[in-house]
Amino acid sequence: MHFLLQIWCSLWNAAMEPSSQSTPFTKKQVKKETERMTTELQLMTSQRNELRDRLVSISEGTVDNRPYHKPNPLYEKLKLEHKQVLWELRVFENEKTQVSEEFSELNKENVFYRSLHSQLLMEQTQLNKKVDTLRQEKKKLQEDWFLLKQHLEDLNLFCKNQDEETSDLKIKQGRGMIKELKRLEERLEVLLKQKQKVSQKMDFAEKLQHHFGDSLMRSTQLQHEQEQDTAQDENHLQKELLQKEPLAEPHPH
Repeated sequence: MHFLLQIWCSLWNAAMEPSSQSTPFTKKQVKKETERMTTELQLMTSQRNELRDRLVSISEGTVDNRPYHKPNPLYEKLKLEHKQVLWELRVFENEKTQVSEEFSELNKENVFYRSLHSQLLMEQTQLNKKVDTLRQEKKKLQEDWFLLKQHLEDLNLFCKNQDEETSDLKIKQGRGMIKELKRLEERLEVLLKQKQKVSQKMDFAEKLQHHFGDSLMRSTQLQHEQEQDTAQDENHLQKELLQKEPLAEPHPH
């Protein structure tokens, strides 16, 4: 038992020796420290059982008649703190898993909105090109319509000064030009309606872009809050681990 107590004291003195460059524990360090404590517990348990078996083998009587051995307080305290560290590590892993899932969902939503934003920009570019084409076509039709109107007025004036035979021929030509003028007016009206539809689509694209900006801002804010919560949990766990480190007990004389 004296040999086992010396091993415990040496392990605790090595673990509790203050460091001049102590830094906060990371998750990897916490896990490594837990594994080290588990290994030490297993080693001390094995040595304790071995010493107990030796005592039983050299003692007279049955196992029930062997002397009572008082539990070592340092060993019991180490077991309790080991259980506490394992429990806190499991809690930390669960919280990390939950935060990772939420962060993954935010990334998916962010990718979706970025893709939607790119698609809207592409459609807006196409709409702008179409609007420019319609404007040019409208301008060309207006010029043609104005020229036809002028030509029709000149033709009507000319028809009034011609004789009856010539007048009939000119009237037929004039009617054909009137029909052409009406056709151009109808075409112009169709283009105006198309322009109105394109303007409505552009307004809708601008609204979607504004909605994307709001969603992206909300996603970024939520991600920042989750990162802060994760950092606070890690700091809290590190503080608890530092507070629970027991003071080194003196060697027995």
